Amino acid sequence: MKIRNIILICLIVFLIVPAHVEARTLRDFRNDLSALQKKKADQEAGKALKEQEISSVNKKIEQTTNTIKEHENTIAKLTKEIEILNDQAKERELEIKEVLHFLQIANGESAYLEYIFGAKDITDFIYRSAVSGQLVSYNDKLIDEYNATIKKNEQKQKDLKAELTSLDKKQKELESSLSSLGKELNSMLDVSMSIDEEIKAVQKNIKMYEDLGCKEDQDINSCTSKVPYSGNFVRPLTNGRITSSYGWRCYTRPNGKYICDMHNGVDLAGGDTNVYAAAPGTVGAIHMYQSCGGNMIFIHHNIGGNYYTTAYFHTKNIRVKVGDYVDQNTVIATMGGDPSTWWYDGCSTGQHLHFAVARGLYMKEYSTWNQYISHNVNPTSVVNFPGPGVWFANRVQRY
Repeated sequence: MKIRNIILICLIVFLIVPAHVEARTLRDFRNDLSALQKKKADQEAGKALKEQEISSVNKKIEQTTNTIKEHENTIAKLTKEIEILNDQAKERELEIKEVLHFLQIANGESAYLEYIFGAKDITDFIYRSAVSGQLVSYNDKLIDEYNATIKKNEQKQKDLKAELTSLDKKQKELESSLSSLGKELNSMLDVSMSIDEEIKAVQKNIKMYEDLGCKEDQDINSCTSKVPYSGNFVRPLTNGRITSSYGWRCYTRPNGKYICDMHNGVDLAGGDTNVYAAAPGTVGAIHMYQSCGGNMIFIHHNIGGNYYTTAYFHTKNIRVKVGDYVDQNTVIATMGGDPSTWWYDGCSTGQHLHFAVARGLYMKEYSTWNQYISHNVNPTSVVNFPGPGVWFANRVQRY
């Protein structure tokens, strides 16, 4: 009976958080478009916020963003703890298998001796002797520890699920705050899209799905290419350094105006201007000639079962198109952003790459700019970079 219980325990499969892509349809995207058009009409009717209201919402956004960061740190910690518990469970499973093996051969003295003297060398002989003498008494303790590990793992997974739910709630709060800002949002973000640019982007997205043959109420995922699985991210430049970090920052613009804004990515300057995909994936969207971000490329990824969108702003010489499969060796564009040549990009003060990472799939799971901003995470939490100002000389060295 005890052996049967051990065998049943060994069959337990550990699940962390399964990847999930939210089902959306063409109708959902058309509803997004209608909401944007209404938002534009409201703005034109003079429903923009006053300075005092902007300051209040600005503060709320900052607080919510900091809370989101705390949740992200907790999620990263829980995920790591679950990985450790899984490793411990695997180690105990191997020990349990050794117990089973011993119990099978130790039914008689001859079998017992056969096991002992079946050692390949003196080290193995000593090990088998020790194991044979100890494992039977160790058996009950081992099963208890294994069950305790399983229980602890399950609790950590519940904690992780709760953190993810709380994070989603906070991101919705942030999205709501961003929506209330109206046209003033552009002056409060390092990169942004005007309402007209956003409407054009969603219209382009709808046409793409129509051209692919997607039906009005068909799950978009069933009529588009799947996002390839990948193990991890690497840096998008072969060499460079972070010149501006993720988060809220205050500085003086060239015109002398002191402002504080939300920097939803990291700025990278480098010697090699080639821009690479940070991981295998599919190109999800390309927005050209944006007034605050220049040429933008968005790539969808499945990293270890979790979906992300990486974004590359202020680019030129774009070498990919929507729907293309890319890997981490694909040059997707070159670095732009020089204000003396890129007249349309009014938010860039020098040549650099703005690199951003968002949870979920932009223009597939969600489509508005506010939703995209609310899903942004600190790129350094998922991509290994050295500290700000420290040069890296390749794409993979760990810091």
